[in-house]
Amino acid sequence: MTVEPLTSHLPAGPLDVATVRAIDDRLRALNPPPAAAVPPAVTHAGGAELRIHGAGDACVLWIHGGGMYLGAARYDDAFCSELAAGLGAAVVAVDYRLAPEHPHPAPLHDCRAALAWCAERCERVVVAGASAGGGLAAALCLLTRDEKGPLIRAAHLYYPMLDDRRETASSRENADAPMWNGRLADVAWAAYLGGRPADAYAAPARAEDLHGLPPTYADTGERDMFRDEDADYARRLSEAGVPALFTLVPDAVHAFDLLDPDAGSSRAARERRLDALRRSLREDFRTW
Repeated sequence: MTVEPLTSHLPAGPLDVATVRAIDDRLRALNPPPAAAVPPAVTHAGGAELRIHGAGDACVLWIHGGGMYLGAARYDDAFCSELAAGLGAAVVAVDYRLAPEHPHPAPLHDCRAALAWCAERCERVVVAGASAGGGLAAALCLLTRDEKGPLIRAAHLYYPMLDDRRETASSRENADAPMWNGRLADVAWAAYLGGRPADAYAAPARAEDLHGLPPTYADTGERDMFRDEDADYARRLSEAGVPALFTLVPDAVHAFDLLDPDAGSSRAARERRLDALRRSLREDFRTW
C-alpha cells in the first residue's frame, strides 16, 4: 500500500486537528487501505479495541502511527495479517483512543491494557510500532519496567516519535520534509499533551534512566525529523546496558517504506524488521 503524503495537501497558515483529519480522511477515501486476507478477530481490553491476527504462544503487540491523533488499527489489517503469517505468531493491533479527545496518558494506558491482555494469553510478547506507535511502544516499555511487569521480550521501533522538544539538528533540517513535517508535529504534540508538560511516559526521549528496558530494535531515515532523537535514544540504551540495534536508512524520509514500498530501501527494511522480529520471538532469544 502506497500512502500519499499529507504534507503535499496541507493549506497555508495555522493547522488544527480537524483540518488535518479531514485531509487524511479524504486521502484514505481516494486510496483505501487493503483488507486482510483473513479478517481479524475483534475483542476489547480497557478502553481499546484489539484486532487479532493469527495465533500462537508468541505475540507481537502492534501500535499504529498517526501522530497520536490520526490513524486506526483497522488501516493496518493487511500489514498485520501478512506479518502474522510471516512470523507464525499472533499479531494484536491495539486501536488506542486518540488525542486531543483523549490526551496523554489515555493512549498509553490503552496500550498497557492491550499488553496485559496479550501477556495473559501468550508466553512471549514483543511490542512494536511505527512513528507515534513507536513512541507509544517505547513509553510502554518504560511504564512496564517501572510497574514491574508484564514482561516485554523486545521493543521494535520504526522511526519512533520520541521527543516533543524539537531541538535536534534533524528536526530543524527536515522541518519541511515529506510525510511528516514541523507543522504536523506541532499539532501532534499540542493535541497529545493537552497543555500539560511532557514527562518521560509522553516523550520517552526525556527519560533520564534507561536501565532495565527490553532489547530494542530501531530504524529511521536519514532525512527524517526524528533521526537524531532516535539515534540518541538507541545510543543511550546501549550505554545503559540495553541491547540495541539501530539502523539509519540513507536518504530516506519519514515512513519511507509506505511512501515507496517497492524501493530497495523499503524492501530491505521489511526484511530486516521481519528477521529481527523472528529472533525476538524465538524461545531461546537473549540478545541481538
